[in-house]
Amino acid sequence: MTTDVSSFDQLDALVRRVPGVAALYPAGSMVATVVTATLDAVAHRAPAAPLVHIEQRADGVRVTARIGIGATKSSGDVSGRVHDVIAAHLEQGGNPPVVQIVVIVASVWLNV
Repeated sequence: MTTDVSSFDQLDALVRRVPGVAALYPAGSMVATVVTATLDAVAHRAPAAPLVHIEQRADGVRVTARIGIGATKSSGDVSGRVHDVIAAHLEQGGNPPVVQIVVIVASVWLNV
């Protein structure tokens, strides 16, 4: 099966548009995030790595998204919507089967 990489590239924008998502954070490993950010800074280029992490394995695709939500929003509701948006997008894109979608609520934004 051919993987449609362009559908992966669109995930950051799709997740950011989910109502209740206040921020999107890098979801890859800490080492990969630091190395990529350092190389991007040294090269004076826009960050190249997508924030939503995609891992392709033999059994299918695993996706991880780390989000921040507003204090007045339900983390369960928002993370559920993010999960559903990712699943629907990848299912229609002709991608390998999605084996796991992890949505981590990394912060809650308080209105101070």
